[in-house]
Amino acid sequence: MVFVLMITGNGKADLHLWLTSCSSTATDVFFHYYTYVGDWVPYVVIAGLLFYRYRVALFVLVSQLATGLVSIIIKQTWNEPRPILYFKDHYPNIQLHQIVGEHLHSMHSFPSGHTITAFALFLALSFFTKRPTLHLLYFVLALLVGYSRIYLSQHFALDVLVGSFIGVSVTLLCQFYFDKMELKWADGSLRDVFSRKRN
Repeated sequence: MVFVLMITGNGKADLHLWLTSCSSTATDVFFHYYTYVGDWVPYVVIAGLLFYRYRVALFVLVSQLATGLVSIIIKQTWNEPRPILYFKDHYPNIQLHQIVGEHLHSMHSFPSGHTITAFALFLALSFFTKRPTLHLLYFVLALLVGYSRIYLSQHFALDVLVGSFIGVSVTLLCQFYFDKMELKWADGSLRDVFSRKRN
């Protein structure tokens, strides 16, 4: 809700400049690498979950594929300019904060795919976690991915807000249908397979 108020009460250019105004070498390095949590990291997590329980790994995979498909469709439909192009066209005298080694994309800004991926991942994990403290941690980790996209000037705040909504809503929809499937085989894991081989 705070993010919604910030977006509705400010122009996207002014809000973007304010959100990226506090930068340092440490945060440059952190967000440059942390943003990958919304990229290929979920698939590493899925591979690891195969040793925990197939059901969890399968659900995370399904939610990732479903949210990814929605992201692609919306991006191709709207094809909004990203901050680097938007500022070049509308505010050519303003130089955005840029990080060495970070390639800034020009198009397909809306919505933020990394944010969609991160919120889908951490919400999916929360369904199989009972501790409220972990739920809070997952939320913070997802938020950091969203902010990293703004900090790196890859997306505007609205892209991140809508991305978080898509990641959550599509994952909830996946859970609704997933819960109706029995999938008894999914209660096993690769750990069980390897333990049987040793015996």
